[in-house]
Amino acid sequence: MKAAVLTEYKKIEIKDIPEPQIGPHEIEFRVMACGLCPNDYRLYTGLATWKKPPTVLGHEPAGEVVKVGAEVERFKPGDMVAGDTTTRCGYCRPCLAGRENLCKRRKNVVDGSLAQFSAGNEIWMNKFYHASFEEASLAEPLSCVLNGIRNSGVKAGDRVAIIGAGQIGLMLLQVARILGAKTIVIDVRSDRLSVAEKLGAEHIVDSSVADPVARVRELTAGDGADAVIVAIGNKQVIEKGLHMVGPMGTVNLFASTSPPADVAVDPNLVHSVEVSVIGSYDKTRADLQEATRLLDEGRVDVKTLITHIYDLERTADALSSMEKGEGIKLVVTPNGRSK
Repeated sequence: MKAAVLTEYKKIEIKDIPEPQIGPHEIEFRVMACGLCPNDYRLYTGLATWKKPPTVLGHEPAGEVVKVGAEVERFKPGDMVAGDTTTRCGYCRPCLAGRENLCKRRKNVVDGSLAQFSAGNEIWMNKFYHASFEEASLAEPLSCVLNGIRNSGVKAGDRVAIIGAGQIGLMLLQVARILGAKTIVIDVRSDRLSVAEKLGAEHIVDSSVADPVARVRELTAGDGADAVIVAIGNKQVIEKGLHMVGPMGTVNLFASTSPPADVAVDPNLVHSVEVSVIGSYDKTRADLQEATRLLDEGRVDVKTLITHIYDLERTADALSSMEKGEGIKLVVTPNGRSK
């Protein structure tokens, strides 16, 4: 099969590699779409090194089942599926607590899904019926959003400030609104803020021309936000977010920083108004199942977010577009566009 192989940092080559060999509880599927994530770009450039060349990137696949393992009962050839191509141990403390996202023994079923075929464990894959393959490829990032919203304790009537209007921020906005929260979306790009407004944000703040802290305070009658979700991995942005939150509020550091960064935190800011500073990482199986259902029912609009679609042979162009900050969500179709 053909795959986009990272042969060295900043170099992608289309190579023939073996198809996945599946185990008894795994499925092989033809990859019809695979979303690109900022982590793919970091691995491509060497900013992140947890995977090293030669390797195949891509962990947001959707496709059509072609083979099932001997013990698989949930799937059959022809099913449309999306999900996660890693597994968790199932017996560590986080796994036993239902927080598989924090498992330290996770393993990859395949190297990556920027290839014509991929594979996953049956319990980490889900069927869909109505969404396009391109839309369904966002099940993985949307599941991370669901985890972030849950960790932030967002509920009806809350005022939620979302910093960053990229793919994650725009999905955070939509899920917060489903729960009945009021949203304030902050970014420096007017084009992305326009999308946030179209998706229902009650307020948008262009932080290139306005002080975002002062503006959030103004929009919340001086209180500050009930939840601040920082969807940009940037030291200065995180520090701004800590000053937007109100009493008893939560600041969620959703995005990682690469490279790591030290953030200045005034302990009195946390202490005197009982602010919780938390993080969100990855997703659980339940999040992944719920995300797939929300996409299939059309309750989260990701079609608006998908601005660029590339053939497998243009994977390098897609990563170059990410570097330039072009568009919002970029998707690769290893077997060509679906009808």
